[in-house]
Amino acid sequence: MKQMILLILFNTLTLLGFAQDNHPVSWKCYSEKIAPFTYKVQLHATIEEPYHIYPQQSSGGGLGMPTQIRFTENAHLEFVGAIEEKSDEAGGGKSAAHYAIGVTFSQVVRLKDDSPTKLFCTIKYMACNDQMCLPPSIRKFTFELNGQAGGNAESRISEAVLKDRNVSFVYEDFTMANTEGNSILSRDITMKSKYTFIDFWASWCAPCRAQGRGLIPLYNKYKSRGLDVIGVSLDTDSTAWKKAVKADGYSWANLSDLKGFDSDIVKKYNITAIPWNFLIDDKGNIIAMGLHGEELEAKLSELFK
Repeated sequence: MKQMILLILFNTLTLLGFAQDNHPVSWKCYSEKIAPFTYKVQLHATIEEPYHIYPQQSSGGGLGMPTQIRFTENAHLEFVGAIEEKSDEAGGGKSAAHYAIGVTFSQVVRLKDDSPTKLFCTIKYMACNDQMCLPPSIRKFTFELNGQAGGNAESRISEAVLKDRNVSFVYEDFTMANTEGNSILSRDITMKSKYTFIDFWASWCAPCRAQGRGLIPLYNKYKSRGLDVIGVSLDTDSTAWKKAVKADGYSWANLSDLKGFDSDIVKKYNITAIPWNFLIDDKGNIIAMGLHGEELEAKLSELFK
């Protein structure tokens, strides 16, 4: 029992490290005057191995959340063309599935007069590796144009930072809606099964969906012997969530409050990356956390031998 508690604490602290001061993506911003009254503002991301972030037009289908860049409207300037992006990788491809080394996003703006002006920018992005995705992070920048400093970081807001929260390792029943919109009490599922695997995932999380598809044969193998699964989606888009459930063929209970990482259950367990999971018994005792792939298969084999 003591070893299990230590394992749970170790895994959780590992994820907390990612969520706080050691985020794998760093940003720099600057502006370049390219013509009279005309500037190219640029935002460059440097990405630590083995993480990557996604293009603005990432189309879903199990890919990570697209990078979103928003410039505040400013009456003193106009935007020329769309935001462009260029990879740091060899060849500087503009149509990559993701960016693993670095990428520059740039926007041309034209001032309407010669007075100094400020341009405010917000970037929302997601860092993933082959095993997990961190929660979306937000960076804000201010560009001071026409005779002022090129670009300065205004602030950093990371939705992954959950400091000063009380982390609970005690499972509690919860109620969420399924894909049909019906409220489901988790206890109605967990009490009828010897063990229930509670899987936190999202449609945009490629590692989550790979794990979910890998869970299907294990679920089919052990469900008649007392295994059940509850999928808890951290999606905020109902259509994307339901589409992913259908596309991947998840036949177990699929629940979501569509609040993403703002969900109360995420805050309760201080979930700082997905996929993440609990394995509980019929009394609600957590007997394992963070089981993936072969580890999950081995644990189920041990429990159902």
